[in-house]
Amino acid sequence: MNDYNDDWKPIDERDDFAVRQEQAPILKWGVGVIALLLVAGGAIWLASKVVIADDVPVIERAEKPAEEPKPQAPKSADDEAWVKALETDTVEGYRAYLAAFPNGRHVEDAQRLINEFDEEAWKLADERDTIAGYEDYLASWPDGLHVTEARDRIAKIKAEEEARRKNAAEAARQEAAAWKAAAEANTIPSYEGYLSKFPSGKNAAEAQSRIDRLRASAADEGAWTAAKSVDTADAYQQYLTSFPQGVHVAEAIARIEELRPGPGKTFKDCAACPTMVTLPAGTATLGAGDADAKAKPNEKPARPVTFTNLFAIGVTEVTFAEYGACVSAGGCKSMPSDNGWGQGNRPVINVSWSDAVAYAQWLSNTTGKRYSLPSGAQWEYAARGGKTDALIGGSPKALCAFANGASKESELPWANEACTDLAADRTLPAGSLSKNAFGVADMIGNVSEWVLDCNTLNLRDAPVDGSADARGSCSQRIVRGGSWFSGPDDLRYSARAVQRRGDTNDFTGFRVVRN
Repeated sequence: MNDYNDDWKPIDERDDFAVRQEQAPILKWGVGVIALLLVAGGAIWLASKVVIADDVPVIERAEKPAEEPKPQAPKSADDEAWVKALETDTVEGYRAYLAAFPNGRHVEDAQRLINEFDEEAWKLADERDTIAGYEDYLASWPDGLHVTEARDRIAKIKAEEEARRKNAAEAARQEAAAWKAAAEANTIPSYEGYLSKFPSGKNAAEAQSRIDRLRASAADEGAWTAAKSVDTADAYQQYLTSFPQGVHVAEAIARIEELRPGPGKTFKDCAACPTMVTLPAGTATLGAGDADAKAKPNEKPARPVTFTNLFAIGVTEVTFAEYGACVSAGGCKSMPSDNGWGQGNRPVINVSWSDAVAYAQWLSNTTGKRYSLPSGAQWEYAARGGKTDALIGGSPKALCAFANGASKESELPWANEACTDLAADRTLPAGSLSKNAFGVADMIGNVSEWVLDCNTLNLRDAPVDGSADARGSCSQRIVRGGSWFSGPDDLRYSARAVQRRGDTNDFTGFRVVRN
């Protein structure tokens, strides 16, 4: 390794290098100046050699005038029409251009712009998606790009609307049929079935309302069923107290009236049953008084009889029609002869005491009520209607308005000459004449009537509570009231006739009582 670097040189050499470094720039500059002078001199010499002619004109530089705009070529009619169309920018404008220049330079652009309007109109119709929307498109664009599609959509919408209309009509028909069936059944299950099929049906609200009412009446129905099972006036009154607006209020009131009959009230226990009238409780003097010169021994003595309980008696005698219902039901053995006088509403005749009792028993079995023949006391109490005279009406002449007896037309020795009678030899239809004060008819005359009492010589020791007299000969029974065949003596209230219980004839019938 050398102990010196490259810069190290002998002192004499380093000094010489430094002199040369300082002298070099001056030399270069000197050479450059000389060269420049030589070039300049040559140029001057060359310029002195150029000959300039005396006749060469000197061109003076003038300012260049401003350029005038070049005139443009005039526009064609096609272009002017197109510019006008662009300015209006309407379908009509572009269509006018095409009409004027069907082969013009701008036909394609005009048609393109018209098509853009067409597409905008179609877009609007498509968004509306209605028959009116598509018809508006067709009206504006009868030759538009989407005419066929617009017509197809109109046809489709109409078909869908018709299908919906038919479906709605069928649904309405089914709903109406289901409602009719539910309403006819009128039960909770029937209305629930309707609602399950038509929860939003026309009658859905009414169906729910009826369900609510039927459910609300469940307690009502239970109370009514309980009242009917007891079947007493008090039970029905309890129902009315608990359900004053109940479904069966009218029935309960009617049943109370039936169970608690008031005086003068009429009723029927079944369609074929006789019409009954309720008589008031009370006391009456029954039998013939000492002043009655026409009285027989079996009509005396007169005695007071007290009726503590109401009872009802037939408004008229039992008719052929009513008796026929018993025969048809098997409760009575056979239909008796009407003597050719006619049946229907005429009082039944040719019946025995046993036949009459059988009919009363059939009524009891049919209605569940206690029917029977009247006792002699019940019959006379009903016949008198509160009167104490011997004859109904008070005289033989007045008798004619109430009783069908033997009149002068009959020419019988005992006939009532004060009466005229168009049916002197037969019965009249039941109820043809006036009723008495208790509302019963034909108690006197028309037909004699079987009663429960046995035959006795007199009324001494006869019951005074209104019950039947079971003393004496019970193979013989009492008939009361006289008939169409009877004169005034036998048409008195107290008159009593006797027949064997098996006897039948054309002047004897009967009526019933209900206790």
